[in-house]
Amino acid sequence: MKLFKKRLLLICVMLVFAIVQIFSAIAFAQGTSNPIFSDLPQNHWAYNAVKFMVERGIITGYPDNTFRPNNPVTRAEFARIMVIGLNLPIKVTDNPSFKDVPKEHWAYPYVETAKYYLTGFRTQNGDYFKPSDYAVREDMAVALVKAKGLQNENVDMNILNNYVDKEQISKNLAKYVAIAIAKGIMVGTQIPNSNQYKFDPQGILTRAQAAMLLYNILNTQLIEEKITYDDNSSTGSNQQNNYPVPNVTAYTKGDKVVLVWNRINDKKFKGYAIVISKNNSQPGYPQDGYLTILSDRNANYIEIGVNSKYNNGDFGAYIKSGEEYYFSVTAIYEGNVNVKGNAVKMRMPIIPNYFEKPSVKYEYKDNKFVLSWQKIDDSRLVGYWIVISKKSKEPKYPDNGYLVFINDKNTTQIVIDNTIPYKSGDFGEYLKDGEEYYFSVTAQYQDRVVPGNSIKAIYYSNLEIAKLRPKLQAKTVRWRGQWYINLRWDKIDSDKLQGYKVVVSEKNSTPDLNKDGLLAVISDKNVTSVNIKAKDKYLLNGEYKELKRGHYYYFTVYAIYSDRVVGGNVIRIKIP
Repeated sequence: MKLFKKRLLLICVMLVFAIVQIFSAIAFAQGTSNPIFSDLPQNHWAYNAVKFMVERGIITGYPDNTFRPNNPVTRAEFARIMVIGLNLPIKVTDNPSFKDVPKEHWAYPYVETAKYYLTGFRTQNGDYFKPSDYAVREDMAVALVKAKGLQNENVDMNILNNYVDKEQISKNLAKYVAIAIAKGIMVGTQIPNSNQYKFDPQGILTRAQAAMLLYNILNTQLIEEKITYDDNSSTGSNQQNNYPVPNVTAYTKGDKVVLVWNRINDKKFKGYAIVISKNNSQPGYPQDGYLTILSDRNANYIEIGVNSKYNNGDFGAYIKSGEEYYFSVTAIYEGNVNVKGNAVKMRMPIIPNYFEKPSVKYEYKDNKFVLSWQKIDDSRLVGYWIVISKKSKEPKYPDNGYLVFINDKNTTQIVIDNTIPYKSGDFGEYLKDGEEYYFSVTAQYQDRVVPGNSIKAIYYSNLEIAKLRPKLQAKTVRWRGQWYINLRWDKIDSDKLQGYKVVVSEKNSTPDLNKDGLLAVISDKNVTSVNIKAKDKYLLNGEYKELKRGHYYYFTVYAIYSDRVVGGNVIRIKIP
């Protein structure tokens, strides 16, 4: 039992440390060591909580000496907080759990890993996470209750009768909120001159609130324990909980930084994670991302060059010339054990005529597709080309055309809303909703172009359209001695839906409603499948054609609404 409590205490401490570190990283800011913030007076309700953690080096503010206590935390940011705070091993799958967090989303590994601690939204069209929505207090209640291992506790649900806003608590989360209240983790505020309380379950979680909640846990559980040390407690070996620890040194070699560490010979060893951070002086995997993971136990050095691509770091996608970083190595062992080595601060060599690459990412904001990149401070920079391709995995200007050229060097994002025609692309003038594309940004310098990384994403001009899109599936079935293809899609609940049209093409991988073969017209909104067999006819250019046995065709379904037409995904299948 004592060991269990110690582990819970460790989790709480790690969660506090992680949440405040991420707050600064999310703001792309290096923290200040000054514990007094200009926007947090001593009479602020969270002052003691923030001061407590600042004095212990747990929390920092922003470079302008502010704490910004009212800044909200998004659900995606909160997922990353949970993964780092609980030191959860990163878990990714071939099939994303949430429709709106594809593999290319920056928070994908954190959301997949932390989904058991967090909440999601289930619809008839699949599960959604809503990563850009702000985290709310009932989300925090679920996370803290699960982090403390209290989710199976028996609780009197009548405790919620003391709260005037109990009806606002999501039904599936009511037990977690009740446990949080009963255990004193989160209790809400008492209404003046009343015995009633307000929990504010849908209230947006702010930095100050998060600091206070975690401070209360830490301040009540951080108890000093007096211990003795045996003479043999320190052997001088580089061990941590019986696991060998990497001992890291570094030096520069030409235009590279070379990391060197001791080889680890342990039966449970799985690999070395090369870790780099701009702001964290003791970086570790997975919380600070990774450059690469080496599975060769005999590996004991790596050369790191400028413009090396980094994953999930606090400084963008690429390592820059002349910048200082903290370098370290984390040893990965079986049983989800990660042991980080010491960190070495090194400056990347300055490369003459270095040209910085755009570090590109995307997200949906207010249901709009937003492409963003870091600001490049270089007097030689002229502007940015926005580049998209359907086929090229690493699109760049001028090879793959461009959407628009941005000559304002201070601009670092663009909303792609499908109102501007694309020039010289491989997909036509306009993007199609529900289709996958490769997006990138090419930096235009005075005498050259430098393409950034590319991201693969499913595009929607408005994310609401995703709910209107048929989700097509296909399988081959045999019935009464005849082979069929059964095309099936999810039922769409919309008053504006008028029916469906099934479209086929033998050559076009994206069958067009107006140009390719019309196989079926369905006016009954409740019909969500159709059976297809060889010799079935489809209408193409005013003539009827037959599906040929043994031939491959592309199929899709268009949902016909009173105000729009929305195409579904495409399936290629052989006619049996």
